[in-house]
Amino acid sequence: MTTEVIVSVPEYLNWTTRVSGKGPNQKNTGWVLTLQTPLPGSNYPTNLYPRDPAILVYLDVDGVQAAVKHSRVEPDGTTTNWESNVVEVGDVVAVQLHRDTFKANKQDGSPNDPNWATSYFWELLSIVPSSGQVEAGAPTPPRPPTGGTPATGHPAPTPPAFQVEGVVKGHCENIIAQLAVAKLLPGIEADDGGIDWDLFRTYRDLYFHNVSNVPIEPLVPEEGEEVEEEGEV
Repeated sequence: MTTEVIVSVPEYLNWTTRVSGKGPNQKNTGWVLTLQTPLPGSNYPTNLYPRDPAILVYLDVDGVQAAVKHSRVEPDGTTTNWESNVVEVGDVVAVQLHRDTFKANKQDGSPNDPNWATSYFWELLSIVPSSGQVEAGAPTPPRPPTGGTPATGHPAPTPPAFQVEGVVKGHCENIIAQLAVAKLLPGIEADDGGIDWDLFRTYRDLYFHNVSNVPIEPLVPEEGEEVEEEGEV
């Protein structure tokens, strides 16, 4: 029996970061929490999917819900301040993440490399308010030899260059711009009242991979509807 060895992906990550997005997931079955700091080797903010929404409630050292001060810059330039016990967009926080399930395949069906942090789901173990310096991101970790993976012994695949046609890219950006104007994208407004372009690009990429680049499937006939077979007279 061959055991796969994780070479370059840490089991835990500890960051001081900023919450750049919070909202329901696509199926409205839970939450998506977006952190400004990217995973090692990534250039994009980190999306987390907390299993228990209770973790998004701040607790003090005695386990009692703690009131935390929040602020945001409104579109007209004014600042709104308030207190609550829940994690809010814009909060600077200290988090601990745990490496979770390996995503065997990418959305295009090609295999993931187990030595990339982005090939895993990450579990949010803890989140508390922080006054520390927000981390821009960890440097890309060194890669193991490419002669093969310990699990299979086969040569590690070389990822193809990822390119998107300009017209498709423009379409995705137009959709995200319309959603931003409609105020349907949490955290899209920067602290200065402008656009958080990093988060804008994240939303654009999510739209491409989960909507625009997903093949259209035929409609499933409704119950009782007869489907005419080819060659039937």
